[in-house]
Amino acid sequence: AGTEEEQAKNFQWGLRRSTLNHLICMSARNYEILHERDDDDTERPDKRFSAVQGSL
Repeated sequence: AGTEEEQAKNFQWGLRRSTLNHLICMSARNYEILHERDDDDTERPDKRFSAVQGSL
C-alpha cells in the first residue's frame, strides 16, 4: 500500500474529501429546509424585526 508517507498523504486526502462531502451535504440540506419553509409560509416576517417588537 506504499510507504508510510504515501499512506499518510492518502489518508489526509481521503479525510479532506470526506469532510468536503459532508459540508456539501449539509449545505444542500440547509438549502432544502430553507425552501421548505418558504413553501410553508411565503410571507414569513423578518425574525430580527419580530424580536425587536417582542422586547418593546
